Amino acid sequence: MKYNEALDYIYARQMFGMKLGLDNIKSLMQQLNNSQDNFPSVHIAGTNGKGSVCALLSSILQEAGYKVGVYTSPHLVDFRERIKINGEKISKKHLAALVEKTKPLVKKHTYFEVVTALAFQYFAQQKVDIALVEVGLGGRLDATNVIKPELAVITNISLEHTEHLGNSIEKIAFEKAGIIKPGIDVVAYANNSGLKVITNACKERDCVLHVVKPKKVKTSLLGDFQQENAAVALKATDLLIDKGYKITQKHIDAGLLNAKWPGRMEFISNNVLFDCAHNPSGAQSLSKELRKLGKDTYIVLGIMKDKNIKEMCDALQGVAKEIIVTKPKIERSASPKKIAQHIQKNVCVIDDVSDAIEYAKLKAGGKGLVVVCGSIFTVGEAFSCIRPKPFDS
Repeated sequence: MKYNEALDYIYARQMFGMKLGLDNIKSLMQQLNNSQDNFPSVHIAGTNGKGSVCALLSSILQEAGYKVGVYTSPHLVDFRERIKINGEKISKKHLAALVEKTKPLVKKHTYFEVVTALAFQYFAQQKVDIALVEVGLGGRLDATNVIKPELAVITNISLEHTEHLGNSIEKIAFEKAGIIKPGIDVVAYANNSGLKVITNACKERDCVLHVVKPKKVKTSLLGDFQQENAAVALKATDLLIDKGYKITQKHIDAGLLNAKWPGRMEFISNNVLFDCAHNPSGAQSLSKELRKLGKDTYIVLGIMKDKNIKEMCDALQGVAKEIIVTKPKIERSASPKKIAQHIQKNVCVIDDVSDAIEYAKLKAGGKGLVVVCGSIFTVGEAFSCIRPKPFDS
């Protein structure tokens, strides 16, 4: 099977939609000799910050000489970004071979279930020392929840995907706490009512809970909110050290400074900033950072239709000189005209992402700042326009 054929097959699984539940993935993994049991792992859930924690923790472990698998979603530009070992994307050859092996076993499995199975096989095949596995949605019924991790990590919790996870912080926390397995250590960053739910889950499953707070550390990832993620990664590192991983302070310091997570408060040039803020909580964090910069800001904004568009617009319009609403080329994108209805003034609609960025650059001139945000898909398309290989730069 050729790579392009494999990719077409994977994307064709999207016709089966999204199905929360573990029966499908369990049956598939049993036929694949439960490859997820052949490597140690850390399971990471939460509303925002999962990918950043993966990037920081992976960088620390790599500095210590470990072979680290990382499974995240979605991707920015290249599908293979989802499955990496020591920062290197899975090769086209390996992906095609794994799809060829897995395809005969696939029934009505979803896109995410198939991709998860591919990732777990790859990590087992390549004999990683440890894999960092990011939850796709929620946790309890997410396809990744077939792993038996060394420890579970839960980043911040806020309202998102309420149609699937529930309409309260407590209900969403319950779903995310579903990754907590009996007897393991749990790291949590929580400053709301979700913490009580996580605490109860840990008590029920005889787990030790480690609650962290932000701490000031030097890291390559910009934004005060990354101090929360760094604190989570550092506590996870401490627990891995307790479990026998040979990690020194030198490895930790270098790992924090060398971590890469493209499109998160990332300056693409002196006056162009990309940030994957894709929900109200992310938009609020971005807004705080933009206020500190104190520049005339022109925001290129594209949002998915399943997000709380009004709250995102409310968070961003106070810091923007003008908002240029756009639409990435994906079916889930919200109509720019509908987004624009939630913005009181200084708004225009330019459907094409590339054209929207060029317009914003003209308006910003040499002194203003262009910010592309609203969705990982918007930022991904922007990368394709400006810098096609975000992880290779």
